[in-house]
Amino acid sequence: MVKLTKRSTLRMFGTGLALSSFAAGTAAAQADGEDGDGSEPGDGGDGDGRTVPVETVVDVRGEPVPENLALDCDGTLYFGITAGEVWEVTNPQTQQTGLMTADLRRVATLPGSVVGVEVVPGGSIYVASSTGGEDTGVWEVPRDGHAPFPLAAVSGFPNDVLYDPDFGRLLVTESVNGAVYEVPLDDTDPEATVWFEDERLDTDSFGANGLAFGRDGSVYVAVTRATDEDENDVGRLVRVPVGGDGSAGDGETYLESAEIFGADGITTYGPDVYVAANSQNRVVRVTPEREVETIAGGDDGLVFPSDVLFGVTPRQRSDLFVCNFANQTPEEGAILRAHPFADEDDDGDETGNGGDGTDDTDEGEGDDGETDEGGDEQSTESQE
Repeated sequence: MVKLTKRSTLRMFGTGLALSSFAAGTAAAQADGEDGDGSEPGDGGDGDGRTVPVETVVDVRGEPVPENLALDCDGTLYFGITAGEVWEVTNPQTQQTGLMTADLRRVATLPGSVVGVEVVPGGSIYVASSTGGEDTGVWEVPRDGHAPFPLAAVSGFPNDVLYDPDFGRLLVTESVNGAVYEVPLDDTDPEATVWFEDERLDTDSFGANGLAFGRDGSVYVAVTRATDEDENDVGRLVRVPVGGDGSAGDGETYLESAEIFGADGITTYGPDVYVAANSQNRVVRVTPEREVETIAGGDDGLVFPSDVLFGVTPRQRSDLFVCNFANQTPEEGAILRAHPFADEDDDGDETGNGGDGTDDTDEGEGDDGETDEGGDEQSTESQE
């Protein structure tokens, strides 16, 4: 049995291989009793629930592979790749299919591996990057053309990045030692400090990973690979309430289940949490009753999905963007678009819009699909 441990992880960092080597090790989940076809042990490969239409927006075939997603309030999609690059998909392009990186704009090149990506509306892009050295941590990518620069050091393996507008900060997971850091954005020389630390985030394998806000303001933290009290392989969602002063409250185990083993990037829509279960090649929805429903799987083109994110403009808001990390089969790296709320008898333009009673037209958008100021905004939480 292949088992990824902290000791082997740190050896990987010592070689300077950073994310690419670590991701290859993480993919050992497929050797840990899984066959890599989107199934988990004993479920036959299909899981529960129906799958939905899935389309390829951007084909990122070959190495390096894409890993993380972020959306600006105007619907511009950004993704990072393991070569240390950030790429931009415009709002109109997010509604297309069959694009290649040659059709896109490369926003930035960094010296390390880009893991997490986040956008501050009207501000900079922020990236969790592993350089294998002292610059490992959070980097800022200005959108005025200036070069990226290190913002705050985070030792270990900084992973997902979540912007918290209420307190003007970034929350950042660290996956080796199991913690969530905060980085203030109003300091001239910010330092990363521990915001939430808990043994449930610290596992023998890959711990704290994706981050997302719940609709009540709490923060969900995905734990990729853990074991339960019976030594079964499970994924975990930990819900952390946020105090009035921004501090972390006592976390609760929201869900611990083999059905979310491989929990990577996460996002929310209404009361539901959507999870990219990477080693199972599927995206699932977790309901408030803690029921798990498969949204899309390997048969729909998902290959080691590492992030999920709902669109933010009216035209996008029922679109679930999925990042195919595909680190073992890099020719299948891609940015996908799924339609979780599509009626079975339509072509993906769902009529219910997730139950909000609106249609899927872009009021306030011109012919080019760009959103005017004051257009629809929605919280955009994600990452590896």
